[in-house]
This record gives sequence, C-alpha cells and structure tokens, in this order.
Amino acid sequence: MDDYSKHIKFHTDTMIRLRALEFALNEAKIPCLIKNISESARLGGFGSSHSANELYIYEEDKDAASEILTKFLNV
Repeated sequence: MDDYSKHIKFHTDTMIRLRALEFALNEAKIPCLIKNISESARLGGFGSSHSANELYIYEEDKDAASEILTKFLNV
C-alpha cells in the first residue's frame, strides 16, 4: 500500500452485517472503511434504505477480501 492507494466500493448491506464483515476483514489485517449512508440521510432530514450502507477497501486487497466475503455470505 502506498500514498496513492485507491479505495473501492466492496460491499453494500445493513450496518449490522457490515460491522460483522469489518470484524472478519480486520482479523485478516485488511483495512476497511464503512460509509453509513442511512445515518447521514437521517441527520440530513432525508429518508434512506437501511441496507444502503457501503464498505470500502483498498483496491490491492480485493482478492484476499473477496475470499473472506464469500465465506461470510455463505454462513
């Protein structure tokens, strides 16, 4: 990872499921970022789907994270 690493949108789901996926990624030492769109919409006075939250990872971690996501979704 360098100073020019790019985040990519990796998965969209509810906050509860994204937090569980975040935990699995952190255990594998894969940094991630969660964008809580539903909370941002609520604070802004707008409505939003609760499953519209997004998890981002670094582009170079995509292969390793995809294996974790596959296991996560099959549980």
